[in-house]
Amino acid sequence: MAAMLALGTVAAVTATPADAQRKKKGQEEAGPPALKVSEPFRVAATAAQTALQAKDLATAETQLTAAEALVTNDDERYFAAQLRLPLEAQKNNNPGIKKALDVLIPSPRTAATDLPRLNFVRGTIARNEKDNAGALQYLTRARELGYDNADLPLLIAQTQIDTGNVTGGVAEIQREIDRRKAAGQKAPNEWYAFAISKLYQAKQPAETAKWLRMQLTEYPTAKNWRTSLIVFRDGVTLDNQAKLDLFRLMRSTKALADQNDYIEYADMAYRAGLPFETKAVIDEGRASGKMPASAGARLYTDAQTAIKNEGSLAALEKGARSAGNGTAAAQLGDAYLGSGNNAKAIEFYRLGLEKGGVKAEEVNTRLGNALANAGQRPEAKTAFDLVKTQPRAEMATFWKLWIDQGMTAPAA
Repeated sequence: MAAMLALGTVAAVTATPADAQRKKKGQEEAGPPALKVSEPFRVAATAAQTALQAKDLATAETQLTAAEALVTNDDERYFAAQLRLPLEAQKNNNPGIKKALDVLIPSPRTAATDLPRLNFVRGTIARNEKDNAGALQYLTRARELGYDNADLPLLIAQTQIDTGNVTGGVAEIQREIDRRKAAGQKAPNEWYAFAISKLYQAKQPAETAKWLRMQLTEYPTAKNWRTSLIVFRDGVTLDNQAKLDLFRLMRSTKALADQNDYIEYADMAYRAGLPFETKAVIDEGRASGKMPASAGARLYTDAQTAIKNEGSLAALEKGARSAGNGTAAAQLGDAYLGSGNNAKAIEFYRLGLEKGGVKAEEVNTRLGNALANAGQRPEAKTAFDLVKTQPRAEMATFWKLWIDQGMTAPAA
């Protein structure tokens, strides 16, 4: 803070006799007029300056207090504030810094090169005092003057949000992200996370989902995929079938984090009549090391028993093809999807849609899933494009984002 607030024109009050003689002869150099100070003030201020430069803060305080008592004009007030500012900064005394800044910022004597920095500091003090109006005034002015500080855009955004203007605050972050992109730079991951958290708290699900996708576009990590899908899930109402499809997306993006995730997913698949998927999920959880071999033992046994009792899925194909509607075909598509036979899943999902009598958006979600698993990316996106009702439409958008990212497993 002391280094940030060190100003470059303090020595102006200590002009040498030669300087004074030139000024008497009308040979004043270009620049602002010389400071008009009384001799008693100059003596005390110079003593304070000398002590300050020697880091003798006690003497600097005594001499500066004496000089301040002698102030009779704006020039003396300006010079005293110039000395007061670094002194208070070295003491980490925000009230004293604030008092000095309130003299220096409006003063015509303050160098233009110092104003961006001074406004920034004054704005941060206002934020600490929960003076949001003052913080916005000074921080915005610092930005207008070209102050280059990585924290400035987020401070402005935080202040906007603190006033209740979440939309305005998030727009500030968006503005800076766009500016950095135009300059070939990348905004920090934390900025996206901050905007997402505030939009989520403000119950703006559409904007929250938009920012989740923006974050995933820039930072497609497994952690961000998990956070995004969990935030999406918690911000909307999903029936059990939609929750099952979301688990499938989490599985594809490597966003299943621990034993609880795998067990919940496997149990949901079992209750939906998909023992093949239950077994596959538990096998994957164990192989990944995210759940011990003993976890889900009863569920795993039940799934194996159901698979044995169910017999070959191929035996169900004839009935699905001859049925009067597409329900049996779509259900068989689910079973094939859960067993990892994507080609058959695609065939019977399409048959189900053709016959009709099914929930088209649910089936298209799963058709897109199977097509993506089979590497048929354009066809998968076409299927997801047909899902237009929320919240499934948003889920489909996440699927398309994963496809656009190459469907590669994100970094851990």
